[in-house]
Parts: sequence; C-alpha cells; structure tokens
Amino acid sequence: MATLQRTMDQAMDQDEGYEGGEESCPMATQDITLNLKNRAKAIDSANYGPENPKLPNKQYWMQMAAEWEVSEEDAKQSRCGNCAAFNQDDSMLECIANGIGEEGDPWAVIDAGDLGYCEIFDFKCASSRTCSAWVVDEDGEDEGESEEPESLLTIKIGVKGED
Repeated sequence: MATLQRTMDQAMDQDEGYEGGEESCPMATQDITLNLKNRAKAIDSANYGPENPKLPNKQYWMQMAAEWEVSEEDAKQSRCGNCAAFNQDDSMLECIANGIGEEGDPWAVIDAGDLGYCEIFDFKCASSRTCSAWVVDEDGEDEGESEEPESLLTIKIGVKGED
C-alpha cells in the first residue's frame, strides 16, 4: 500500500500543476481540457465512476466490491465525498467556481454535483462517485486497528483486506 504523501508527490507537481501566486489554483480547475484529460486518466487507471451515480449501476458496484473484496453495500460506502483526497475547502471551491466562469451560476453547478477536487488525479469530481484509489484515513473508523501511525493515510488500490 502506498502512503498518500508518496502518491501525492508522484501525482502532483505543484510548480507545473498550479497557476497564480500564494493562493494558487490547480490548473485543472481553470482549464476544462486539462480537467477532462485528468478525469479520463482516473477513469482508465482507477475505474472512476459510475458514469451516472443516480442510476443503480449494479455491475459497477459489483466490480468495485470484487476488487476490494467487500460486499456491494460496503463498496458503496467508499465515495469521493468521504475520500481523504477529496478537497472541498472554501479556497478550492472558489477555484472551481472561478474556473467554471460567470456565464451561468458556477455555485449551482458545484452544488448540483457536490463537486470537489481530487488531489490524486488532479480534476474536479463529484462526491457521489468513487475510484479504486479511494483513500481511507487510518485514524478513522473505516478500517479498525492499524499498525501504522494514526496520522498516516493509505491509498487502497484493489488491495482491500491485505495486511
């Protein structure tokens, strides 16, 4: 299992991936083409989905459950919205709103999708989706006891149940 810090170091290059000064925004929040490219990477490499979270998506959830070696209902509990890499800080939401622009109502779009920013794959994502790189906070209640330090975050990529 990879630690979040090591994965973040590999996945994000803040010098090239961010624009602006001290309070900079990830480029993917400002550039729709880059955002879509990064989302496609998450779909291809980590099974980001389901495509429409409002549908039952039984096949998708069965696949995630098999990958994580849990029940389908348990798999449905691991969503972007409760992933440790899902960023909905006020400053990040402001970046997302600025990137959407003022042609419509950016806050309505953010609210409708319960959008946040995936810190692993660098794209705007919806809280109701998930991927196989879902990150669990080891000091939370999701995993029980851990031999790792309590502040350590772990990325689970198809290794649920591995000790």
